[in-house]
Amino acid sequence: MPSTDTTSLEMDSTAIPTTAIIGGGFSGTLAAVNLVRFAKKSQRVVIVNSGRPFGRGTAYGTTRNEHLLNVAARNMSAFPDHPSHFFEWLRSRCEYDAMDDTTLRETFIPRRIYGDYIRSLAAHYLGDADPRSKVRCEVIEDCATDIKPRQGEKGGVVMLENGDPIEAESIILATGNQPPAGLPGANKLANDRRYCGNPWMNWHENLPSEDQHIIILGTGLTAVDVIVTLRHKGWCGKVTAISRNGMLPQRHFRGIEWPHAVPDDGQTRSLKELVRLIRQDCERLRGVSQNPAISVDKLRSRTQQLWKAFTHEERQQFLRKYAADWNVIRHRIAGPIHDAVTDALDCGQLTIRPATIESLASGENGIEIHLVGRDGEKKMIEGDVVINCTGPKSRFSDSSLSLYRNLFDRGLAKPDSMDMGIAVTDDFEVLDRSDHVSSFLHAIGPILKGTLWESVAVPELRQQAYHVAKSILNQEPATIAKKDTIEYSI
Repeated sequence: MPSTDTTSLEMDSTAIPTTAIIGGGFSGTLAAVNLVRFAKKSQRVVIVNSGRPFGRGTAYGTTRNEHLLNVAARNMSAFPDHPSHFFEWLRSRCEYDAMDDTTLRETFIPRRIYGDYIRSLAAHYLGDADPRSKVRCEVIEDCATDIKPRQGEKGGVVMLENGDPIEAESIILATGNQPPAGLPGANKLANDRRYCGNPWMNWHENLPSEDQHIIILGTGLTAVDVIVTLRHKGWCGKVTAISRNGMLPQRHFRGIEWPHAVPDDGQTRSLKELVRLIRQDCERLRGVSQNPAISVDKLRSRTQQLWKAFTHEERQQFLRKYAADWNVIRHRIAGPIHDAVTDALDCGQLTIRPATIESLASGENGIEIHLVGRDGEKKMIEGDVVINCTGPKSRFSDSSLSLYRNLFDRGLAKPDSMDMGIAVTDDFEVLDRSDHVSSFLHAIGPILKGTLWESVAVPELRQQAYHVAKSILNQEPATIAKKDTIEYSI
């Protein structure tokens, strides 16, 4: 693995270009790996990792075997220029020896194994075993708090919470999602053992007795992880999941070949027209007894293009009227995961409650959750354990991360027009307060959601990491034939 000791570097770090990558999850690790893959001259790469295991991040840092990928193995390669790489890597693991190629390609692998895959790439590319490597890498376990421009030189200085500053010609922001948004009253529950504000903590190690009540705030993918873990551990108590829309992710399915609903003719289409075309296509699919989610999947390779063509008002309208339905259809779950959730519903263990959470409070008998139902009626329910699975905070202008607050204050970066991330160019260069293109700052990953909408899954993130590495190395990215990114199996 790359060294965390800067004194072990054989190269003089002041004489060669340095790239600092803030974030050691999937996006940051793959950016570093691609720098190593394509560097033709000496380079230095420093990765600042904080909070989660290096290379695994939040999504692949789970140690639970029941947490599966949401995409089949065939589409989970880390390299856009080598689409079968993950499948080939899986062939090195003995637990898949008895599985034929066709079945393995369509299998939803445990996320912890995918974390092993990313760590293996880091060990192979970022280590010093290959004497031909032009790059020396190091990982620093610390928190980046600020970035200052270098005086009279290209680049910036990354300020760390505990360590020495890092001077770099190029800096990549790959920080992933923001921490969960705080719910009203949650700050007073910080020391209450009945409340878990971070669903990735080891909440499952001290479960309540089965005559007690667990409440999950949210009904998305993280909530599904909690439900599946409870089922896997054999906990049979009552579970209630609360969200505004009351919708759970849908199941992956086997589909059919199907034409695109929206012609790829170079024309710009309004949100109103797209909604009409998709609805018509969904009706046609239902007419032949097929899942209408195929229509959404067929848009996958063009979603970013369509989103960028929307006006600001159309993007806001999409978020208000269609985003919840889109997310449920688009971010589907593996069959075994869906079966576990369905079983919990069918046996009466799990109840889904559509409501808006007004506030949380510590009660004598449990955590009080004050709700407003769809009918406008206010109610209160109590949970013996409450787990916040509402997802990451979306607003960036009031980010809780000091790094972004300082970047905005300095004018080196600004929130995107939707206030859902960082404003960037089409080449992932950061835009400053005056809309000038930064000469040294790049951004990739979920912090581009407001600009691209589709910027959270491996097919998009691997392309960003590849593109940014090529840009920093002043190399033209190779032309890679694009295929439809289908989530269903044909």
